[in-house]
Amino acid sequence: MSQRVLRWLVPVLAVLGGAVALAHGDGDASRGAALYAEHCLACHGPQGEARASGEAFAAAIVYDATFEEVVAQGVPATYMGPWGEAHGGPLSDEEIADLRAFVQSWTTGEAPPLPTPGVPSGLQAVGSGNPALGAALYMTNCAGCHGPQGEGRGLALYPPLSLSADFLAATRRGVPETLMPAFASAYGGPLSEDDVSNLMAYVRTWERPSALEKAAQEVPPGAWQLVLLTGIGAILGVGLVVLVRHSETIRRS
Repeated sequence: MSQRVLRWLVPVLAVLGGAVALAHGDGDASRGAALYAEHCLACHGPQGEARASGEAFAAAIVYDATFEEVVAQGVPATYMGPWGEAHGGPLSDEEIADLRAFVQSWTTGEAPPLPTPGVPSGLQAVGSGNPALGAALYMTNCAGCHGPQGEGRGLALYPPLSLSADFLAATRRGVPETLMPAFASAYGGPLSEDDVSNLMAYVRTWERPSALEKAAQEVPPGAWQLVLLTGIGAILGVGLVVLVRHSETIRRS
């Protein structure tokens, strides 16, 4: 191939290569920062560093050619579950590309800042602990798997948060044979006992009656009986009308 052809072909191939890269999605580092804060920060820390001594928190993020594959498929027999939709996780291919763009930005020194967790206002303590501090801890450590309000991700591997009596033990010591690691520092996790107490205080605020339940509690005594009697009366009235019409039909025939 002549030098003249090469000089023409090289820039064309470069343009085509860029177009292919765009078609596959280069990812958006800013969106990736929000996704990282929600789903990855809990185990991997702000810069992908080892966060604690426990198995789930001791592995630093390695950025290489396998990054997206590892995120999508997970790592068997570890706490790194699959995050890609095709493998039972909550993230699309585009979102994983955004994560890759954010992690890659660490190498350039131009990483977008991680967003600050949103904390609900007007939180009041239910028992011991500080629910406002617990809310920030929940958003950082729990929401990625269990959803912002403990509703889960609609996936078997990322279930709703159980508010049973076992919640505290599960948070402190983890749940064997699941992706739930031990978060208490006594078991190798990143949270102190005060952190766990504050986290529990926040979750307990969910146990308050909903607006609908409060309205039901405020119904005057005897109101439900009146509603019931009214309903029965309406049913009897409709039945009587049907019976009369049926009788008239019989007479006419």
